Amino acid sequence: MPHAASLRQLPSRPSPGIFLPQACASGLVPFASNPETSLNRRPSRAWALLLLAAAACRSDLSSQPAASNYTISVASGDAQQADPEDRLEAPVTFRVLDTKGGPVANATVRLSVPIGGGNVPASTLITDGQGLVSTAWTMGAASGVQTLQAQLSPKVTATASARTCTPDECFPASRISESLGGASLLSLATYEASGQTVHPDVARGHGLATGWWLAITPYPGGNSGMENPSVFHSHGLVNWDIPTGATNPVEFPPSAGYLSDPDIVWNTDQRLWLYYRAVVGNQNIINLVRSNDGVHWTAPITVLTAPSHMVVSPSVVRGAPSAPWQMWSVNSGVQGCTAPQTAVERRTSSDGVIWSAPVPINLVQPGRAIWHIDVEWIAARAEYLALYNTYALGTSCATDALNMARSPDGVHWTAFPSPIARAGVINAFKHLIYRSTFITDAKATRVTLWISGAAFDLNTGYTWQTATVTTSIASLFALASAPAAIVRADPSRRNLPPPERDLGP
Repeated sequence: MPHAASLRQLPSRPSPGIFLPQACASGLVPFASNPETSLNRRPSRAWALLLLAAAACRSDLSSQPAASNYTISVASGDAQQADPEDRLEAPVTFRVLDTKGGPVANATVRLSVPIGGGNVPASTLITDGQGLVSTAWTMGAASGVQTLQAQLSPKVTATASARTCTPDECFPASRISESLGGASLLSLATYEASGQTVHPDVARGHGLATGWWLAITPYPGGNSGMENPSVFHSHGLVNWDIPTGATNPVEFPPSAGYLSDPDIVWNTDQRLWLYYRAVVGNQNIINLVRSNDGVHWTAPITVLTAPSHMVVSPSVVRGAPSAPWQMWSVNSGVQGCTAPQTAVERRTSSDGVIWSAPVPINLVQPGRAIWHIDVEWIAARAEYLALYNTYALGTSCATDALNMARSPDGVHWTAFPSPIARAGVINAFKHLIYRSTFITDAKATRVTLWISGAAFDLNTGYTWQTATVTTSIASLFALASAPAAIVRADPSRRNLPPPERDLGP
C-alpha cells in the first residue's frame, strides 16, 4: 500500500473529463474518481492507470518537434559598436526555423551574456509568428568584443557579437584643424525653422540616453521670444537630429519673460540634467529639468533665484573627484549687457538642486569684461578649463573675443593672455563671437569646440549661427598662450546694438 505522504501529493479530485494531453500539460493525472480511494481499494488498477497516463503524456510530447530539430540564427543587429555601458543603437534579432526552413512560433529562447558583463531586459523570450525574437542589449564596462547568446537547447545556440571602444576610440574621429578658421556651420532644424542658434552646450549620455546631446537656443534675428532651450542628439558629433519622439523646445517661457543660457550635464543617476535661465520681471531664475532618455523631461523645478542680471550663463560641472557640484555664472549687476564690467561667481551643491550663496572668484581677463562662460573638468589633465566670450571694459556685450583660463580647483584661476578666436574668425561671426562650449577626448589630446556668433546687417539685424571645429589641445593652448597683442578699436563696431535683452534700467 502506498505511503500516506505519497498519497497527499496526488490531486484530490481532478475532473474526470480531462483530456490526456491537457492533463500532461497541467501536470495532472486523469482519474475517473478519487485517486486516493482508487489506490486504497484497487492498487493494481490504479498503477495501471498511472502507467497509461504517463504513456499518453510521452506520446503527446513526442508528437512536438524537439528543440534539437530547430535552428536558430542572428537575423539582424550583429557586429554593432557602442561605448562601454551603453545600449546598442539597434536591437538584436534572432530567428528560429524548423527542419523545412519554416518559422517556428511560440518557441522559448533563453538569452545570456557570456562575455563582457552586459545585460538584456529579459532572459527568456517567445518567438512570434515569424519565428523572431528581438532584444535590446546594453554593453558591459569592458573594452573589446562582447557576446550575446540565444539558446533553444544546450546544443542549439546562436551568438551575436558587439564591440566596445577603448576610452580614446570612443571620441569620434574628426578632421583636425590647425586654426579655428576651419570651423564649419551646424545645420539644425530649429522648432521655429530659422536655423539660427546661440548658447551651445554639449554632454555625453549613456544608457537610454546614449550618444551626444546638444542643448542650444534658437535666436532668429535676436528674437528672445524664440530663445527657448532645445535639444539635439548625435552619435558621431557630425549630424545633429531631434531625438525620435521628442519635441522642441524643451520648455516655453512664462507669458512675461524669456528663457536663455541652457547647460546640459550627464549625472550618475543615469539622467540628463538640463539647467536654463528664465528672466522674469526683475529676477534671474535658474530652472532644472531631467530626462533618462533625452525625450521625456520632468517638470521644471527652480534651483535658485537672484535679482536681474546677477546669474548670467550658468555652467554646471559634476564629476571631478571628491568635489561638490559646482556652478559658475556671470554677475553683471542691474545693468546687464551694458555693464562696464562684470564678475564671475561660483556656487556649490551636494545634490545639484540646493545651491550655496555665490562667492566671487579671481577669474578675470585684463582689460576685458566676461559675459558668458562654460567650464569643463578635464580628468586627463586634472584641471578645469573655462571658455568665455569677452568685451572691452566700458563698452557693451557685443563680444568680440573668446578667451580661456585654467584652474586646479575651480576657485583659483589663471587666464591665458590671448583669445583663441576673435570676431571675424569666420564670415558668420563677422561682428560677434559669443557663448561657446567644448569637449576633449579621454587623453585630452584633441578638443572639439562649438562656437556661436553673429553678423550684423542694418536691414535684418543680427544673424546668429553656431559652428564646430576640432583641433589639438596643443594648438589651442598655443593660441591662448601667445603674448597679448594690442588690438586697435574697430570703427565698424561702434554702432553695433546690444545683442541681448539683458539691459539695465
